This record gives sequence, structure tokens and C-alpha cells, in this order.
Amino acid sequence: TGLSQTNEIRVQFGQFGSVTGTVVDDTTITVSTPLSGLTPDTIDITLWDKDGNSQILPSSFEFISQDDLDNDGVLNENDDCPNDAGTSTQDLTGCPDDDGDGHSNSGDAFPNDGAEWADSDGDSVGDNADDFPSNPFEQVDSDGDGVGDNSDAFPNNANETTDSDGDGVGDNSDAFPMNAFETLDSDGDGVGDNSDIFPNDASESADSDGDGVGDNADAFPDDASETVDSDGDGIGDNSDSNPDQNDFTDADGDSFPDVNDAFPQDETQWLDTDGDGYGDNPGGNNSDAFVNISSQWNDSDGDGYGDNWGDGAWNESRMSEWPGVFIDGALMSDYCPEVAGNSSSDGYFGCVDADGNGIADVFEESNSNSSSSNITDDDDLVIDTDFDGVSDIEDACPGTAAGVQVNAIGCEVIDSQEDGSAFESFFSGGAGTVTTTVGVGAILLALFSILQTNAVAALLPDTFRWLQVLRKNSKLSKEELNELTYLQSLVQAYFHSPAELFEELEDMKSDLTARYTNNEVKKETREKLFTLIDELLCTSPNQLERIAHNDSYFGLAGTTDSRKRTELLEQNVAMRDTPDSFEVENVLQTPHAQIKGVLNTSDGYEYLEYPADSGIWYVRNRSSGQWEQWSQ
Repeated sequence: TGLSQTNEIRVQFGQFGSVTGTVVDDTTITVSTPLSGLTPDTIDITLWDKDGNSQILPSSFEFISQDDLDNDGVLNENDDCPNDAGTSTQDLTGCPDDDGDGHSNSGDAFPNDGAEWADSDGDSVGDNADDFPSNPFEQVDSDGDGVGDNSDAFPNNANETTDSDGDGVGDNSDAFPMNAFETLDSDGDGVGDNSDIFPNDASESADSDGDGVGDNADAFPDDASETVDSDGDGIGDNSDSNPDQNDFTDADGDSFPDVNDAFPQDETQWLDTDGDGYGDNPGGNNSDAFVNISSQWNDSDGDGYGDNWGDGAWNESRMSEWPGVFIDGALMSDYCPEVAGNSSSDGYFGCVDADGNGIADVFEESNSNSSSSNITDDDDLVIDTDFDGVSDIEDACPGTAAGVQVNAIGCEVIDSQEDGSAFESFFSGGAGTVTTTVGVGAILLALFSILQTNAVAALLPDTFRWLQVLRKNSKLSKEELNELTYLQSLVQAYFHSPAELFEELEDMKSDLTARYTNNEVKKETREKLFTLIDELLCTSPNQLERIAHNDSYFGLAGTTDSRKRTELLEQNVAMRDTPDSFEVENVLQTPHAQIKGVLNTSDGYEYLEYPADSGIWYVRNRSSGQWEQWSQ
């Protein structure tokens, strides 16, 4: 027909031009690419048919520079592996480096560990991790003493490396490094403690006769019945009827023969009337403050009552650091051994008894309601030594400097960064709804609106009259007030169970720390709460009961300056003899069974006035042990 069929097709390689290719089959075209130059590049391939129609192939084509055949960025002339792309830079350049540590796979002892490439001593531990890269027998030195663990008898003790005698004690610490039976010489006499009968006495090491006296000091080292020969006649004092030219020996030289000397080795003591092991001589060693009471010998506070106690119930209330020991049935025991006192009621001796009624102050409410003679002078003026407006009998800090602002118990107030409190808003006279709870007992809320005026507050009993103080001078921030109120609530809820209370207090400390870390409470608030919590954790159960309902302890009773405080105190004293003209209804609360009362010896019943000075009395039910209100 005159027609011819060709298998050729034009193939364009991007900007590098076109060449004629041969179509082998439907999927294959053979072609020789045009020259690309020195710069590698990736281009599109376009096919052109005889009619000028084009078709761009979906795959691209990469031109490789002839100067970098493996296209690894390292020119052939500098590439130690020109046909194998690689990133090595240390031993070889441009060679494969699987772990990327710069060392070629062929030169890397650890081709898959980027932290290691050499093993100088051939122990299969890389030089970088090997504490001893040139010693195939050591790799680790756990204690850093320069001796490998394999050779170190004490691989975790930098002070020891060798145990020559194999006794488990290193040579450096072993007083006898070559003797497996000895390691210590406590008295330094050259005789090991195991062999030394007197390991803490450098002058003695043997006791041949086993009499407890070392051979060096024993005049008769082989006679267990003799140790001393006072007159040097070769006969022991025990057998010598006249060793000192008299009928009795006197080993301590106190002029009392040993046979009559309760302390023959102590020249300062010779008599022990009560046989408790403490001498009667007050100026001697281990003297007895109670020569006729075998259960007592010390009186730390000097109030005439002994440090030892015999009532097992006291074990829970006594602090571990207090003096004395428990002796069953001990007499004249001091319930307050570190504070001199004169209490004598119900077996609780030696505590402070300010009003002299025999009952320890720790078991009574505040003495602020005692007779005016306790807080006024001969001219019926308030006694206030430091002039801070708080009478001495109510002042917990009687030496406050002049001009210092004090709180309700006479102690200095440190201003918080934030002013005002929930108490200020309550006593400011505003007409808003009252929502703050005052910690002065369960008072009818209907009364609170009346307390908004100074005139009415002046007519109220002592407990409420002092609420005027809160109206002006609370120095707690709102945050502190909330936290302190919650802390007091914890003490009120758990004071009868110290173990539970202490657990709650520890939880509160943890919570405060977490909230401080999260910027939810201020540093000053946390520190203030920690101070109170730490004190509460060291407080006895009896003190906890008193603290629980004491607003002043928690800083919730407010403060006032000295002038205003003095005015209020004088009003307080003046009204002590005046019957209250306004009665406040209280909600009675039965006292907890653990609160101690006073035993009436005439009828054998235990009574309790609760709250103190309230005129409300309770009697303990002998069967249930609970308090029940008593009416005369």
C-alpha cells in the first residue's frame, strides 16, 4: 500500500530537550537521555505522538550529577564510597552510617548503636560506656573508687575495695584486716572486741576469774571472791577481818564502812532510806528528792511532786520528752512535771492552780471570771503591766512593747497583706443578711441583728461585749479567715479523738501544700496555718479540749489598739458585779464523756460544771459513763 509503520516516539525530558525512543511494548520504551549537565535535577517526562499530541507521564525522572554518582552530597573525588550513599564523617567520608554516629558501618564496632563505635579492649562493651576501655576484665566501677566491680570486694562502697581476711568488713574499716575473727577495737587497746572482756576500757582486756573486775585492776585476778587488798597484806578485803586496821572496809572513802554503805563505790552517797537506788544525800551523785518514797526520786520543777507517775491513764497525755518514768502505783506524781504548780485535787498534783482551789487550771475554764481582786489593784483599777489594754490575768503576752497592736489575748498582731474579714462585714452595722458563724457557742441567729449596735453590745455579758473588738480591728485576710475557721472546725470535731484529729491535721497540711503549689493560697496563709497545725500536733488531749472552742487561739477573736482595749477592759471590770440586763439564749450541749469532772467524796459521784461558770451541772452516770444534766 505504500504505507510504513514505525515504532519510534519522541520523548521530552523537561528543559533538557527531546530524544527519539523505541517502543518495545505497551509498557516499555527504550531511550537514551539527553545530557543533564553538572547539576542534578528532577524533571517531568512528556511523550509526543506523530500528530503533535503530548502526554505527561505520572512519574518523574531524576538526573544524577556525574560528579556525585551516589547523590549523597559528597563529590566523587571526596567520597570514600562513591557508589554507596552515606553520611559518615569520622573514619570515612560519604559511606553508609546506619546509627548516625559519624562512623561508617564498616568502621563502627557497634553499627546500630549511635552512642558507641569503638571497643578498644574487645570486651563487647563500647569505650564510651566502659569505665575501663583498655581492660577487658572490667567494665563498671559502681562506687567510683577506681577499682572495677569485678575486682572490688565492695563494688558499692567507695571507701572499701579489699577484704583480706574475708570477714565481710573492708580492710580500711577493719581494725584487724588479717584476722577474720576480729574487726573492731573500740577502746584501742590492741585487743579485738570479740576477745576483749572489756571492749570499752583500754586499761583492761581480760578477767581471768570472771568477777567483773579486769585483771589489771584486780588484786586477785584468779580469785573470783576477791578483788581488793586495801592494806596490801596479800589477803583480800572480803576475807580480811581487819584490812584497814578496823573492822570494816570503806572502798569509796566516805567514812561509812562498806557493810553499812548503800553506795560503797560512791563517796558522795551512803544512805538509801527508801531503797530506790538513789542516795539520801542531796548534794551527792544521783540524789533522791523523796528519800521516803521509793517510787519517786526527781522533782524537775521543784514543786514538791515527783516526776514519775503511776496512773496508766496518764500515758496518753504525757509528752515523750517530759521527765520521769511510769512506775505502777507511784505516789506524789506530778501531772505537770515541767511547770511548778500547787494543784492537789483528784490526784492531779503539781499543776498551776491560779485561784488556789486545788483544781489544776488545765481542767478549768479561763479564770477571767474570778473576783475582781485578781485583775484590779487596791484602788479598783485594772492591772495591766504592759499597758496594752489586756489585764494581766487575761494577757498571754504580758510584756508587749508600748504602741504595739495586740489581739484579744494581748499578743502582737502581724498585719496580713489583705485587710478586712467576714467578721468586719458582720459587725460593721450593715443591713445585709448575716451568714458568718461566730465561734462563741450556739447562739440564736435572731440575736445577731441586735449586736449591730454598740449600745446593746455594752449591756451584754462578757462573752458578747467583747464582740465590739471584732467590728474594727480584725487583721485576717478573707483567705486566712476561711482557713482558720476550717482548722478550728476540725479541732472541735475531733478533739475527743486525738489520733483522728492528728490524721486530719496532716491531711490538711498536705492539702495546703498542694493548693499553695497551684497558686490557690498565699505563702503567708500556708505558713501561718502550718505554725498552728504543728503546735496542735504537739498538744495534749486536755489542752485540745480547751483550745477547740477558744476563738482567740485561732486568731478569730479580733484585735484592738491599747487605748480602746483598756476602755473595754475597764467596762468589763465595772460590769462584773452588775447583773446582766440582757439574757442570751444558749443551746445546751452535753459534755463529752472524756471530759473529767470533780469527785464528790461525800456521795462518791463525779460532777462537772459545763460550760465553766455557767451554773449548769452534770453528773456522770456510773453505768454508762456518760454525763447527764443534774438538777438540785
